[in-house]
Amino acid sequence: MRTRQLRPLAASYIATAILCAILVASSARAAATGNLKLDVMGELGAGAKNPARLIESNGKEAGQVLPGGTIALPPGEYKLVMPIIGGQITKDNVTIEAGRTHTVLITNVAVVEVSVKDRTGKDPGFGVLVTTTDPPHTKVASMLTGDKHLFAPNMVDVHVDAPPQGYDWHAVKLEPGHRQRLTMDEVVPAELLVQTVMSKIPLDNSTRVVILRAGTQSKVMESGPASEHRFKLDPGDYDIYVENKSGKGKPFTTTAGVHLESGAKVERTVPLD
Repeated sequence: MRTRQLRPLAASYIATAILCAILVASSARAAATGNLKLDVMGELGAGAKNPARLIESNGKEAGQVLPGGTIALPPGEYKLVMPIIGGQITKDNVTIEAGRTHTVLITNVAVVEVSVKDRTGKDPGFGVLVTTTDPPHTKVASMLTGDKHLFAPNMVDVHVDAPPQGYDWHAVKLEPGHRQRLTMDEVVPAELLVQTVMSKIPLDNSTRVVILRAGTQSKVMESGPASEHRFKLDPGDYDIYVENKSGKGKPFTTTAGVHLESGAKVERTVPLD
């Protein structure tokens, strides 16, 4: 009878021992890993769409982590490789110790974020094109409004495909350790009136006016000879090219750097003497 009473008790002890062994093994595995935290300028860079890769000493990838994020890794030496737009950040000899967090701090990059809000306060996710500032305005990157990206320090032009004609920022300076947050609310067209004159006498009926995106040869709108040259344009920066068909005075001229704020009414007089 004693033997029969001890059998269930012995089975219980065995089950408990097995459970304890599993818990101990699980704790040992947890303690055997460490953490890597990627800090890119704190909150300014957190969530940027530039994942960093962790490379083991044997060349294999151990995982990826976004700025502001944390990844668990087995103890050892790693290389961190983070591609940024226009370059790459590399950190060698990143040591991970069991039960500890190693923070990798990166500050020599620029953060770019373009935010567009509609009437409801939401970001529609318009396309963004980043180019060089000098002709032929080579593409640097494409992204979406609402996203955050890391760039190498540079000077760039930024175009957003917000209707009806888009919006441009010219010569945006990207400085290391800083964020460029370009924002715009619902687009309210501006009005631009171009008056062409010679000896202060209106010459609109003999001139053709072309509106260009600032610093480019990209035509936005044009007006042939008429009683006036009036344009409705999105806020931004523009150049005015005037072609004189009167046969007198300058055959053509350009007025650069006309800035239009949302809903503004701007007049520009262009002399052709």
